Amino acid sequence: MTQPRAILSAPGSRGDVNPVVAIGRELTKRGFECFLSVAEPYADIVRDAGLTANVVIDSQSFHAVASQREFWKPLAGARRVLSEVAEQFFRPHLEFLDSMVLPGNTVLVAHPLDFASRVYRETTPGCLLSSIQLAPSMMRHPELPPRLLPDHGWSRPAMPAGWPRLNRLSYWLGDRLIIDRAIGPVINNARHHRAKLPPRSRLMHDWWRSPDQVLGLYPGWFAPEIAARYARVRQATAPLQCIGFPLDDGTDPVPASELPADRPLIMTTGSAHPGDHEFPVRVAELCQPAGVPVVWCCPSNPGGVSHPNLRCVGYVPLGQWLPHCHAILHHGGIGTTSRAIDAGVPQMIRPMAFDQFDNAARVERFGLGSHLRRASDLPSALTELLARKHFQPPPHEHPQSAANLAAQRIAALL
Repeated sequence: MTQPRAILSAPGSRGDVNPVVAIGRELTKRGFECFLSVAEPYADIVRDAGLTANVVIDSQSFHAVASQREFWKPLAGARRVLSEVAEQFFRPHLEFLDSMVLPGNTVLVAHPLDFASRVYRETTPGCLLSSIQLAPSMMRHPELPPRLLPDHGWSRPAMPAGWPRLNRLSYWLGDRLIIDRAIGPVINNARHHRAKLPPRSRLMHDWWRSPDQVLGLYPGWFAPEIAARYARVRQATAPLQCIGFPLDDGTDPVPASELPADRPLIMTTGSAHPGDHEFPVRVAELCQPAGVPVVWCCPSNPGGVSHPNLRCVGYVPLGQWLPHCHAILHHGGIGTTSRAIDAGVPQMIRPMAFDQFDNAARVERFGLGSHLRRASDLPSALTELLARKHFQPPPHEHPQSAANLAAQRIAALL
């Protein structure tokens, strides 16, 4: 019997790659041959997990996008993700699928920005696709819309809760004026070339999710209105199954001697962000009178920041580090956010773009941390953060790990 094959995708940064690698690792335990399309900086993580890496974005191109300051702003970042990252990923991954899919014996596992797998599923009879949702922010809800912009300043009135007609109009305008213009041509050209399909509009309204399976890599309690709205089939897309946070650091455990012994405040802006030298120094200054040391975790630019109350590190396994930390101040990526929740450590989120505003809103909504909205609030917000105690994290909804459960359900498609 031919070995079953899974072709996965993770076109983003390490926070996108780690959970997909964890799923791939569990699929290999079930006898699957696994391939994962990634950006070159993360190919070794894939290989170290025993999967085959397919590099679709080289390091130079990836860093050229991630190093742009505009990339880390709410509206500009969203446009660049769609027009640059997704489009750069689209054609190479689609060509890889054409060469590697075994008809009747392959399942595709698609990251939210992997539109190539969705096109392949639509234009290839018998192909099966699992859409994975890393965070709730891309799932639309007219009554309680996920927060995609800052909730202060000029964007505060955007997408207000309890205004479904206004929010439906906003979604429609966003689709027609931004999203379809950014990704519509490349997707619709491929659909027409491969199967003579007519153009589609509003591609991210429902089309982008799979008709076969949609897995939410977060627990239902983290987005109860999203879980309830998408629990049934909608517009020929599969119902959403919330399976929990993957909680995988993508690295081997470090020895206890490498864990912090001085209970620091740990700071990070994510694995791909180029860093912000002034902000960690300001935090170190404010924490010094309280006797709390600061660790600045900046994998893309470790070092280069100097202050007596600050030390710099590269990538660290948060699952091991956080129980030894006083608190964490971070960007609000879903991987870091979920690790802080699971560790029961006080957290403050300083969001910049993408899903980070929504994750910050949910953490604040459920009493799991705070949201730093303005730089002027930093002194008082830090005082409150350092005064908080560790807490008992919410219980897991499933007895098995989210990656294991995802692999189980993906394998069941074949």
